[in-house]
Amino acid sequence: MPRYTSKKKRGQKRNRERIRHAIPRDRRHLLQWAVQGTDANYEKLRKHAAGLLDQVPSYIDKDVVESIASGASREALVDGVLKEKKKKAGTWFTDGLSWLIDQIPNDWGEGANWIKDIGQAALKPYRGTNMTEEDEVYAQLVNQSYKGNKPEEVGDWTRVPEFDSEYMNVWDNVDGHRFIGVRGTEMHLDDLEEDAELIGMGHADDVLSGELRNILDNTKPGTNIDVGAHSLGTSLVAGAYEADSSLQDRIRQTYWYNPVFTPFAANVTDKYEADERVRYFIDLTDLVSIGDLGSKGPENVVYRTKWSFNPLAPHHLSQWFGNVELEEQEQTPPVFDVVEPSDEFPQKGLEAAMGPGVLLDFGDTYDPISLGF
Repeated sequence: MPRYTSKKKRGQKRNRERIRHAIPRDRRHLLQWAVQGTDANYEKLRKHAAGLLDQVPSYIDKDVVESIASGASREALVDGVLKEKKKKAGTWFTDGLSWLIDQIPNDWGEGANWIKDIGQAALKPYRGTNMTEEDEVYAQLVNQSYKGNKPEEVGDWTRVPEFDSEYMNVWDNVDGHRFIGVRGTEMHLDDLEEDAELIGMGHADDVLSGELRNILDNTKPGTNIDVGAHSLGTSLVAGAYEADSSLQDRIRQTYWYNPVFTPFAANVTDKYEADERVRYFIDLTDLVSIGDLGSKGPENVVYRTKWSFNPLAPHHLSQWFGNVELEEQEQTPPVFDVVEPSDEFPQKGLEAAMGPGVLLDFGDTYDPISLGF
């Protein structure tokens, strides 16, 4: 006999499908929407979720609604989306978020535009999606600050060695522009202490203002000077600006790649979010940078999403290099050593695929951590 579905059940199914498709499922668009919300928006969403805890339907994971009711924030939504992707267990988080948004009344009031924007997230580009060639070049120049043996020239830029220091390098180009690059964290005790200061107090000690002042005082008047920093370096630059506000006025533009924020205190970078002279570069999967974007988030910003099995990859500076190559990248080809199979080198995996006793030797500079292993 044919099976019949009641009109009521058909209506419930259609309504469920409508709700599930109310927001984009492309996580890149969803993350870009999430970071647009202000603290006030999220507090309102939290209260909204708290008022609906006893109305959650059976096809929605109540844990999602409870988590938003207990602490709705940018980082909480980003974390939920990332966990959903990692677990590959359906769309439990986005279904819950979609249901919550569907229950928002038409007279939502302040913040309604942000809520409505989620339905259009897949149809329009958000601010903060376009990088310039200058952005990419500066990212590569900042990267030189991490190197032990720094080159004298990179592309059309020449290093000014008299200004070399623990954190900074200075570069001049053929057009008379000057760029100051500030590195982030290396695994040194001093850097770890600076990180601890950031976490505990929301700012780093002022270690750069004197050096910056010296560079500016010894730069030809009328020269365009830009500053770029990565990770911990962004807060070091902000700390210098806080110590001497005149420093930023003497700099054309400041570039902050993967800025460091702290969830425990008001970070010194918060006050610069509305300053168009400070340009932010944030990976939406980088929870280090998403941790506390301030009340509204940066105005001058580039957002990216870098999916990776390596949790550190979204914080890497290299993602901002783009297609501009300032220096030739030396590629060391892998070396194949043939050894006799033994208990120490059993024939399986790579050996089984490429032949008995085959091992890969990537050379002395091989860094498995950088590849996510």
